[in-house]
Amino acid sequence: MTLNEALALVPLDSARVVAGATHLDREVTWVQVVDHPDIEAWVERGHLLLSTGFNWPKTGATAAHLVEKLAAKGAAGVVLAVPHYVEHFPQESIEAAERCGLALIEVPWEIPFRAITQVAHREIIDSQGRALARSEQIHRQLTEAAVAGDGLQDVAVVLGGVLSRCVQIYSTEGVRLADFVVPEIGLASPSFLSGALVALEAVGGLKAMDAQTRAIRWQPRPSRLATKAQSIVGCAIRSRTERLGYVLVAEGAPPLNEIDLRAVEHAGTVAALQISHQRQMAAQEARLGYALVASLIEGRFDEKPGSLERARLAGWDENAQYRLAAVLMDEPNPLSSEGFARREVIANKVRRAMKLKGTPALISMSANQVHSLVPGSVPVEWLWAELAAGRAAMGVSEVHKGVEGMKLAGREVADLMEHVRPGRIHHFSEAVFPRVLAGDPAAQKIFLDRLFGAIGSDKRGEHLIETAIALADEGFNLQRASQRIDIHISTLRYRLAKLAEVTGLALDTVEGRFQLQLGVRLYVAKLD
Repeated sequence: MTLNEALALVPLDSARVVAGATHLDREVTWVQVVDHPDIEAWVERGHLLLSTGFNWPKTGATAAHLVEKLAAKGAAGVVLAVPHYVEHFPQESIEAAERCGLALIEVPWEIPFRAITQVAHREIIDSQGRALARSEQIHRQLTEAAVAGDGLQDVAVVLGGVLSRCVQIYSTEGVRLADFVVPEIGLASPSFLSGALVALEAVGGLKAMDAQTRAIRWQPRPSRLATKAQSIVGCAIRSRTERLGYVLVAEGAPPLNEIDLRAVEHAGTVAALQISHQRQMAAQEARLGYALVASLIEGRFDEKPGSLERARLAGWDENAQYRLAAVLMDEPNPLSSEGFARREVIANKVRRAMKLKGTPALISMSANQVHSLVPGSVPVEWLWAELAAGRAAMGVSEVHKGVEGMKLAGREVADLMEHVRPGRIHHFSEAVFPRVLAGDPAAQKIFLDRLFGAIGSDKRGEHLIETAIALADEGFNLQRASQRIDIHISTLRYRLAKLAEVTGLALDTVEGRFQLQLGVRLYVAKLD
């Protein structure tokens, strides 16, 4: 129970605060009557003192010194019955209380102290019971999240739910692993936590968390995180040997109490168990054949929250763009023991190259091939040069993202690998069209799917297909094409630009127009 809450109880609701009004959030742990000399010797932290004023110093330095000693002992406040022995607190006591942050309260003499202690102690015991029940609830829910082992998202949801606060869980690398958003107005918004980890690192907040085993409160500067300088409560996630990440809570108002802070710490412990468990699973997957990358590119990935979390911990980001680069060794299948060793050499070169670029190595190996998911920002030509793989060949997919994108990349590379030549790097986008011209049915299907799939996915797809056919038939003569489909030439120019955008073809070049014309011929023939 806080002092503010105590003052709302009958009969303390008739009291008057004369000093320390900004410190009424102090916790009241007990209420006692003290009317004897040297009362500070009987005071403990959180005590609310009741005095008739019989032994209270009336004036001078003694009155100020007593207040200072009580504040130093951690008293929650002093209640003085007036005006029987004293009219009011001495001015020296009031001034000292304002300096020390101790609440001084006056109640009418007619209110018996027995009534105050009875109602206050009853409320203290009741609030302790409520606190124990809440603590038990939090402990049980977080423990259930740990036992279930479903993932960090469950931990964030449980913690955010019991605290009614926005929660985010980060890895030490700054990757957001889980979050919980509270939409209600008045609490710290989720946007407040965006960029929180970087800002905390810049001002020493992460170091402070690393140095503590308990949750800490950090008050950022307004310009760093939000228009209002709301505080962050954070706790480091750690195992016995290393830091694994951080739990961050946007505190808002009212401030979190001691039980809430312990809940953040408990969530950090549960998160450590989850991350350690997921790392063990990820390591096991790697030992069993780099299952993550293999499942992604083979279309076997189980897109569940737990699987996605393990993928993120391994370094894969479902929102990032990747190319699949596959090295085809100049080795017959099945591999010899020397072939296996050479395959491991290539995989290690890929790992070192990715480390140079500061990105996780996402690798799988199968037979005489080494597959790597390469971030779109990393030039595959540079990677090929780093490998110095001799007569091996490399096939590279187009850029994709997400689970479906990785599956598509796998299909592209699988199709491309049948046509690669030793000692060269081959891009899927470059290899398809020559095969289309050569009459390869598989390449023609891929070409049409990519071209008219992109056109058809646009909300004006039917109009764009009609326009593409007219342009191809009229040799890209805009006047004749616009007349053929009965639209204004300005509308045709708009559609032409839209076709270039959705197909990726440079329709202002001979090559781009030729590819669209060929695609239209194949498309119309397929319809017939």
